[in-house]
Amino acid sequence: MKGNSNKKQSRSRSPEKKAAQFERIIEAGKDLFSKKGRDGFSLRGLAKILDMNQNNLYNYVDSKRELWIAIRNKFFKQQRDENRKIIKNHKGSTIDLLLKIIKNFLEFATKDVGAFSMMHLIQSPPSNKIGPFEKEYRAFNFLDGTIRIVQVGIDKGEIKDDNATALSFYIYSLILGAAIVERNMRILEQNDNYNGDAASEYIQYKHSDFSSLEYRKYVLRKIEHLLKNPN
Repeated sequence: MKGNSNKKQSRSRSPEKKAAQFERIIEAGKDLFSKKGRDGFSLRGLAKILDMNQNNLYNYVDSKRELWIAIRNKFFKQQRDENRKIIKNHKGSTIDLLLKIIKNFLEFATKDVGAFSMMHLIQSPPSNKIGPFEKEYRAFNFLDGTIRIVQVGIDKGEIKDDNATALSFYIYSLILGAAIVERNMRILEQNDNYNGDAASEYIQYKHSDFSSLEYRKYVLRKIEHLLKNPN
């Protein structure tokens, strides 16, 4: 009896160790989703990468949909908090504030490609049941904050447009595409000998006579011009 009790006790984990293990799951899950996509991802494959028993993995997440939600929840919170800090510390025009938020979006995409993919590119896995993460989930309404800021700029006469929602959606489409292009340019910049998969067409970015950073600055200038002169 005593030996069994000690065995159980040695298996118990402190809240700190459980949190650290969950962070490992989040990071490894993010990387595997990015490599395999929604349909190629499996919890069995994730357990193997983490050197965990699959049943033990289910103590942390019920399904790959639940893990997908947990991963996106973490990184949306991170970006939201960064944007809140930008807004709180901002002094200047509404357009300057929007450009700071857009710049942060592009920097976030560069800083962690996997997180960016989970937030904006990889669709949710289907599931027949709603797990605990999904029950607790509250939408971040990513574009709502931008729409409100754009509307303030319109009301002040700084932004020469009359549809804050359409303009915000359009800007989002521009920066989403720009982030993907910048990522591909950076892949080539970091590997001079990259030949790549011809079907991926990354190689086309080698023909540019400007860097990924110069491209980002170009995008920001174009968006600033769009906000001030929509026609």
